[in-house]
Amino acid sequence: MSNIPDSPAELESQGAIQDIGSQAKVYAARIRLQNAIDQADALDAIREIAANLIGTEEVAVFKVDKKRSELWLYWSFGVDPNKHSVLEVSRESKLKQVLGGKPVYRLRLSNENLLSTDDPVSALVPILVDGSACAVIVLFRLFPHKPGIEPVDREICEVLSNCAGRAIEPYHSR
Repeated sequence: MSNIPDSPAELESQGAIQDIGSQAKVYAARIRLQNAIDQADALDAIREIAANLIGTEEVAVFKVDKKRSELWLYWSFGVDPNKHSVLEVSRESKLKQVLGGKPVYRLRLSNENLLSTDDPVSALVPILVDGSACAVIVLFRLFPHKPGIEPVDREICEVLSNCAGRAIEPYHSR
């Protein structure tokens, strides 16, 4: 028995099922972040979402220091904190767009790296609090079976951007 659709209706049905699955992932990410009980749980939610929904166990959160035009490592999972303690905005051209509130993604199957590091970076996602980027989530190497950031991953990153403020600002409203 083949998984290839036999008719346009079957093809449309498979597309609808995939859409429902994508919507469920985005909803799950939003609910997990909104239900975080404190700052530590919100950071753990970021790790869970990155691993279970996007497909990476290498994630870091950098807090923005606007006065010094730098980002300081605030929290990480699966990455060497000694290699990634500070990001200088002047040396990282992609960060300017992210600090303006827009995520940046590595192109699918591209060798381009979003930061000047040996570790491959798949996405840079701003954490917005009151419309301003207060931190940046860096998603490093994706699991081997993932060719790149997919459209549903981008939607999940939007949720992270808009709902993960509690991980940085503990009293940020849900």
